[in-house]
Amino acid sequence: MKFRIRFAQQVVGVFVLIAFVAVGAVIVSMASSQRWFARNYTYYSVFPSAEGLSAGMAISFKGFTVGRVTDITLRDQDEVVVDFYIQDTFIDRVIPNSLLQLVTSPIGLGGGLVLHQGRGTGDPLPEGTLIPAVNSKEGQHIVQNQLALMPASGDSITRIIAQVEPLMLNVNNLLLSLDETIGHVNTALAGDQTGPLGVTLVQVQSLLEEVERTLIETRNQSTAILASVAVIAENFEATSGELRDPTGLVPRLLDADGSITTFLNDNNVLFDQIEQMLVTINASLDEVNDLAGFVNSTQPQIAGILEESRAAIATGQDVLQGVSNNPLIRRGITPEIPQQSTFQSHRDAQF
Repeated sequence: MKFRIRFAQQVVGVFVLIAFVAVGAVIVSMASSQRWFARNYTYYSVFPSAEGLSAGMAISFKGFTVGRVTDITLRDQDEVVVDFYIQDTFIDRVIPNSLLQLVTSPIGLGGGLVLHQGRGTGDPLPEGTLIPAVNSKEGQHIVQNQLALMPASGDSITRIIAQVEPLMLNVNNLLLSLDETIGHVNTALAGDQTGPLGVTLVQVQSLLEEVERTLIETRNQSTAILASVAVIAENFEATSGELRDPTGLVPRLLDADGSITTFLNDNNVLFDQIEQMLVTINASLDEVNDLAGFVNSTQPQIAGILEESRAAIATGQDVLQGVSNNPLIRRGITPEIPQQSTFQSHRDAQF
């Protein structure tokens, strides 16, 4: 009995150890199945609406679940932001130009988010990067340029819906643009000139007014020019009539018995008279030239005579002043400082 009691603790310890190992194995198995120790890479995408989206929604790639949606929020710009993660075992599939597509089914089965891989090769996108949705502007650019691997096979209804959704989005944008344009047109027609269309209409109206003023000025100038042309034409017509008239002014002047012929055909009498007059004029001009030469040659003598006359007048003034003052009473003639003459006497001039 002592033997059994002595080894009972060891047996119990072995069973307890086996139990702990079993529990640890179960925990490790559960952690492995739940990816407790695996690395997840977080990304986000932007959708126009949260319809069909939910937290915990699976993200599939070629039929495999590669991640899940963690959170859905609404931005201030009314955009739906979807946060999700991709498992580390599939992170090498998330390369540049990858897309995220929301697939819905009319009967409510087979929907979810699908990851489409970008074409080519490259390093995985950094964590926290935007992966565009197929129906976004970035996604449409990638699809149109065939930068992503979009599967051609699959459910025909899903493919049709995936193609119709971007088309409906474009139609919606077109309707919004058309509504905005109609609003601008209505505003401009109502008289508001602050909008782009109103400003354009004002500019067009100003241009039309300027064109109208230009046309009026051109018409007035054309009328004045036509009136001047009409006057010139009348004068030309009258001149032509005078030239055509055998009894007109020009034929009478140019006729053998006309004034010009009579004036010229006088046996050079008029020419001789004109020539005699020119000879007389030339003689008079010669005499004038001789007189001017004589005046120029006698200019120094004339200047001397004028200077002596000035001195004689000054002396006469002194004499008159002496007589007027009476030297016995008024102390004689007032002395005057002599001035040097700038000219010599005409007797000292050279002839």
